[in-house]
Amino acid sequence: ATQVSATELQDVFQETSSNIFQINANVVALEKNLQSLGTSRDTPELRQTLHSTQQQTNKVITTTSQLIKQLSDIISGSSRQDRLRLTRLKSELSDSVQRYGDLQKKIAERSKALLPPTHTDKKKSPQTPLVDTRDEGPLFDALGADDSVQAFLSEISEEDVEVLRQRERRCCRSRETCWMSLRS
Repeated sequence: ATQVSATELQDVFQETSSNIFQINANVVALEKNLQSLGTSRDTPELRQTLHSTQQQTNKVITTTSQLIKQLSDIISGSSRQDRLRLTRLKSELSDSVQRYGDLQKKIAERSKALLPPTHTDKKKSPQTPLVDTRDEGPLFDALGADDSVQAFLSEISEEDVEVLRQRERRCCRSRETCWMSLRS
């Protein structure tokens, strides 16, 4: 077990608790913004806010998972009260991450439903050919390989596709890190 002072231990507990509060606050903000998606209040700024909040939440989840792991290492031989507090924080983080994951799915579903319909006479973008999405991983699997998705993907550049892939990988890593730390 790592040796730390009682003050340092309380600081790590407090930071972990604050981060869980931040995750929950972000979930509430995302839920509110989700209600505006597809309405007259839907703007590029709203979509950017959704994206930024999700990115920030992913970072907080990663940091909090690392703090939980750090706490697990620190308090292995500590008081029963500290161990119970850690168990409670793990449970709260798990609940928050589950709620956030469910909300991310709703945001993705709503965003997919709002994709513009396919027009057969639409010119294909020279930037990127039609992409076969069936083998592209979780993000594209969730979207499916229907014509509207194909049309949407034909309008974005290779760079945009790579940015989406990188974001998906970071999200997956954040979730994996969180779940691994919760299980230990």
